Amino acid sequence: MKKPIVILLLSLLLINCIGDDYFNLGVFQAKQGNYEKSIYFFSKAIQENPNDAEAYYSRAYSQQMIGGKEVNVISDYSKSLELHINDYEAYMNRGVAYMKIKNYSKAISDYEKSIEIKSDYALAYANLGNVYKLKNDNENACLNWTKSFNLGNKKVQQKIKVNCK
Repeated sequence: MKKPIVILLLSLLLINCIGDDYFNLGVFQAKQGNYEKSIYFFSKAIQENPNDAEAYYSRAYSQQMIGGKEVNVISDYSKSLELHINDYEAYMNRGVAYMKIKNYSKAISDYEKSIEIKSDYALAYANLGNVYKLKNDNENACLNWTKSFNLGNKKVQQKIKVNCK
């Protein structure tokens, strides 16, 4: 008998949801690894508040975790950035999506913008190094991996050891 009561209460909660409630449900689902459900709730939050930069960012991130939806990911990060222009993580994550579809020039631009906003962002330097490596530009790859390492990112140490003099 408890299960029908829980379902009824959840149904009543969803009927009376506002944008923030949907957003919070999306965050909860994402933390549980239920990215499809989180996308649904972030989409509902966006319907309720089309100017919610965090909902666009979070939906993009959830789609990125699933993979294969790079066009949607790029679109959502772009909308998030229209609403919150100085979000260095959104630039970095959109750069990852661009890199995945092999649009290296846009990936570089986004990583550089991320670094412009947060000059000590080690992960952006690491990803900038990765994209330069994909472009067969070892000099810039090594330069950026070294910056990342010097900022505390030990994960690039092997890349430096293998690829850099």
